[in-house]
Amino acid sequence: MLAQLKDATGAPGTSLPDPKDKIEQQNLLHRAMMASEDNRTADARSALEQVLQMDPKQPTALRQVGELELNSKNYAKAAAYLKRAREVRPDDSTAAFYQGQALEKTGDLAGAREALEASLKLTPGQLPARLLLGRVYLGLKDIKAAQDQFEAAMLIDPSSTEAQLGAVSALLAAGNFADAVQQLEPLSKSQPENAEVFELLAQAYGGAGKKEAAKQAEARAQALKAKGH
Repeated sequence: MLAQLKDATGAPGTSLPDPKDKIEQQNLLHRAMMASEDNRTADARSALEQVLQMDPKQPTALRQVGELELNSKNYAKAAAYLKRAREVRPDDSTAAFYQGQALEKTGDLAGAREALEASLKLTPGQLPARLLLGRVYLGLKDIKAAQDQFEAAMLIDPSSTEAQLGAVSALLAAGNFADAVQQLEPLSKSQPENAEVFELLAQAYGGAGKKEAAKQAEARAQALKAKGH
């Protein structure tokens, strides 16, 4: 029996992983994390690539490389790494969110929608994911779904300007210019230095037929942009 057990554990492809390999992987992951925090991207990537040479399905390394590529604006590479990370660890809501970001940047809105919905199913209270999914739905011309996401974002953080402006963008896309004006005018007073508020207000005034007010709002938006707001 002992001989049979030895043969079984020593068979090709069935041996247990070497604990030293696991320790080395953890050391490399820690080194990558420290390098990333110090903005030493090349060192972080090198350590993570070593991990993936040892274990191509190491989920933490796959996600971290994906995040590095995302921050470096290599969006297609980021999406590919993050897809692999999700295949290994389907319950990783962060990997799904990052993949959604990367796919949105590549123009794959349908793919971004799937990734973001998966992320929110796992962790519903993510404000950035709600906001991005709302913008993705706007890009897909699904106005009702976009409104739902921005409303959910406002429930998470009622003070979020991004959520409020997202909801206004949905109103504009639906042609509800009067409602958009009603929401934007108070914002233009409470946030007089926000160029995006005045850009949207110009669109709302224009759609509502208030041409002079639209010109003034557009001029204000351009002036704020010139000042870097």
